[in-house]
Amino acid sequence: MGQVIRKDGSVDVIFEDVQVTRERAVARGGVFQDLAEQRLGPVLAMVSHVDAEIAQAEAKAGPALAALAAENDRADKVIGKVSDDLWNALGRPALDPYLNLLFPGGIAPYTDGDVAAQPRRMDLLVSLLRSHVHPRLPAEPCDAAANAVEAAAASLRARVEPSMAARTQLDMLGRVRSALARTAQMELANLKRLYKGHGLREVDIHEVIPARSRPSTKKTAPPVG
Repeated sequence: MGQVIRKDGSVDVIFEDVQVTRERAVARGGVFQDLAEQRLGPVLAMVSHVDAEIAQAEAKAGPALAALAAENDRADKVIGKVSDDLWNALGRPALDPYLNLLFPGGIAPYTDGDVAAQPRRMDLLVSLLRSHVHPRLPAEPCDAAANAVEAAAASLRARVEPSMAARTQLDMLGRVRSALARTAQMELANLKRLYKGHGLREVDIHEVIPARSRPSTKKTAPPVG
């Protein structure tokens, strides 16, 4: 016996089954069409609306995320140049414990990780540079380096907010779409019950609603040893 698609089925496949069901019901007319329009019409309208919202959000997110990636690359290069310049100013030492205070483990603590938090990590570097913690580095190059990092952090921060807003919007719309798929599956199941309540045969119902096989629950017998 055929089954309506399960609630844990693919979101896109659920929506496809709903759309196909409506089209077949309209083609049959009568009670098939009337009940399908009643149960599935509002769901399909909402699917269309959410998909349009997602398309608009993706159109906005693309440029914002690309701009963030480009600005992040520039900020990383600024941090790398500041590190190299200070190392050169110290005569390229093999090991300098004070320089390691500024760049513990290199530039990775500032450049790696969540890009949204990088401006705050860069603010810390600015603070350390302006504190003049290195006894052999004059204040002037440290302050110049701090200014460069501070400017790069400000530019990166300006790109973070719109890109994070776009990501959040897409994430929430994705969650709404998944929840809508569960609603759509329930409406398909409700529609089948309504059809059966009107005395329609199972075979006729599944000529309208796509039939899905029930997952096998047969257990495999253990090998005889």
